[in-house]
Amino acid sequence: MAGYSKLFSDIVTSSVWCIDNTTLRVWIAMLAMCDADGYVPGAIPGFASLARVTIPEMEQAIEILASPDPYSRNPSNQGRRIQATKGGWLILNYPEYRNRKQAKDGSRAKYERERRAGKREDGNV
Repeated sequence: MAGYSKLFSDIVTSSVWCIDNTTLRVWIAMLAMCDADGYVPGAIPGFASLARVTIPEMEQAIEILASPDPYSRNPSNQGRRIQATKGGWLILNYPEYRNRKQAKDGSRAKYERERRAGKREDGNV
């Protein structure tokens, strides 16, 4: 599976950045491995191997990521980041971040989105 996830710089000021290094490593691996819907395929032993953590560390990371986070900036799902699902996990707020726009000087992102959608601001298709 080849995927792509946006990683926003504000992750370093989020509550997830303050969790233990092993859980953070699992979280970043999940972001790297998820599909366009935020689905992360895997079983605990296989994903533990992929993330270079032990099975008990993986189990603990899953428990932490699936638990409420009272310090999360995102109140949806009580700050939970993942949910176990058939054959893996679902990153709960993935669509929100996938659709989050990036604004930077010189960016052609808006132009490219409109071009792909078949429309442009100047009326040309």
